[in-house]
Amino acid sequence: MDSTGAQSADDAGSGAAHPGQGGIIDTIQSLLVAFVFAMVFRGFVCEGFVIPTGSMAPTLMGAHVRLRSPATSYEYATDASPIIDVARRIVAGQARDIGRPVIDPMISRSAAVAQVPNQALAANARNGDRVLVLKYIEPFTAPKRWDVVVFKNPTDPAGDSVYYIKRLVGMPNEGLVLADGDVFTGPLGAPGDAMRIQRKPEMVPRAVWQPEWRSDWGPVDPRRMEQALRKPWPGPALKPAAAERSRWKTDDAHAWSCSGDGETRLEFDLRAWPLTDWNAYNAWRRVPEFPISDVRMRGAFEVANASKCSAAVELVTRGLRIEAGVRPSSGGLEAFANVLPVDGGASRASRSQSLGPAGGAGSVLALDVWHVDQKIWVFVGGALQIELPYELDTDGTSPMERLQSVGIEPGRYAQDPVSTKPKGPESLAWKFAGSPLVARDLRVDRDLYYQPGMLLPGNQVVSNGPIVVGRAFACDPEHPAQLGDNDYLMLGDNSPASRDGRFWGRPHPILKGAIGFDRPFVVPRELLVGAAWCVYFPATYPLGTGLDMRDPAARAPGIVPNFGSLRFIR
Repeated sequence: MDSTGAQSADDAGSGAAHPGQGGIIDTIQSLLVAFVFAMVFRGFVCEGFVIPTGSMAPTLMGAHVRLRSPATSYEYATDASPIIDVARRIVAGQARDIGRPVIDPMISRSAAVAQVPNQALAANARNGDRVLVLKYIEPFTAPKRWDVVVFKNPTDPAGDSVYYIKRLVGMPNEGLVLADGDVFTGPLGAPGDAMRIQRKPEMVPRAVWQPEWRSDWGPVDPRRMEQALRKPWPGPALKPAAAERSRWKTDDAHAWSCSGDGETRLEFDLRAWPLTDWNAYNAWRRVPEFPISDVRMRGAFEVANASKCSAAVELVTRGLRIEAGVRPSSGGLEAFANVLPVDGGASRASRSQSLGPAGGAGSVLALDVWHVDQKIWVFVGGALQIELPYELDTDGTSPMERLQSVGIEPGRYAQDPVSTKPKGPESLAWKFAGSPLVARDLRVDRDLYYQPGMLLPGNQVVSNGPIVVGRAFACDPEHPAQLGDNDYLMLGDNSPASRDGRFWGRPHPILKGAIGFDRPFVVPRELLVGAAWCVYFPATYPLGTGLDMRDPAARAPGIVPNFGSLRFIR
């Protein structure tokens, strides 16, 4: 016992002679363990990526510039790539800085409200969003339709552009067609008329709405703005019907009031404001535009007599009259949605939901009506009250029936799907009756629209094999794209400016030797990294006035965290 105790004392004394030795070793061991855990976590659980381009904008921002209009103070982001390319040529003496037009999407999509030097814009460019990606770990997580996914680029899986980020729209073992902006799927090998529409879950449209117009962004100085536009301003996009304009006061952009309790309408001016898939992010790019009908109308209405008030959206498109909103009922108010053929006949779909007793004078009806993926959603006070899917045929809607409903002639579409455009909505309006009211926060937004296209050599890697020609992948309504048991189709939310699974052609030959994969346009499971989870570090704001186009040259360091843009990705 004594000898053992003595040995222990000697050991303790020996340790005391070198007090730093054990601490250093322990620290190194701890760092090594932490490093191993970090690498395991990064390799198998979660990893960060920076968004380089705007193919997913505005869901995710690549390199961009933030603009603020001097006409309305409306602020938006636009692609920085064109201005950076020109800035490099200016520095090299290959171009002159003649300025770049700045538009205000709330005023006009073509006429400029300001002219800004290209170099000033380039100086205010900022990097893209930084996102965290949760990796797919079988069997705990697996790819799902509508995920925003990071994956290795099958056309260049080991090069400079190895990682892409897109939305997953096509799953294994199915046929797929893109028609009028929507996704149609069916059994593998089935003909085009067997494809049926895939409807997005609520969280996806809610995350990707893109503004068409908002009442709060009216011109600060209309006369000065018209001088900048060099033409008269047509007024706000929503206008009282001609016969009822005397009942409305719309001089205050934040509150439009209507007297009397007779029927009245606020009509969307489709001539001055055509509803298309135009994206402010592409303002300095030449990209095709397609008319769209998948929109939402939102507003808050203070009513003097809630028990008698009706407020509804009316949309005429695809040969249908769609009405949805709230109206009086025996129990107070009810939410409703109806789909009726324009030329008469039985209702295609109808649903109502009691809301209980109406409020008193001064009650506010907050309405949000969506028309997305052949489905109507009605939200009252932020709560979902109605979900009403509809079809164009009793057996369901095929891609060709959908195209024909918007005036597409099949023969012309087969030759050139890009130039053969669908018809947009015939009318879009708010309808009111039963009470005087004050309307606030009027908004019109649009959903995603996946454009058709033609295959071009410039979108394919020539060294990967023979160029594929014809219509883009999944753009033939009579011959659906075929996805095998390990194939996924990826598309960008910014469809007009996205190089994605519609276009990129044959995969790199290395994949055939490595995993036996050689199918064009799709991504194999082995190349999927994971689902983008959140934007954990959005692009920063500059100090000072760098956002204000009235003083665009006021360069300030971009160091202010944009915490308001921290968000989960849907």
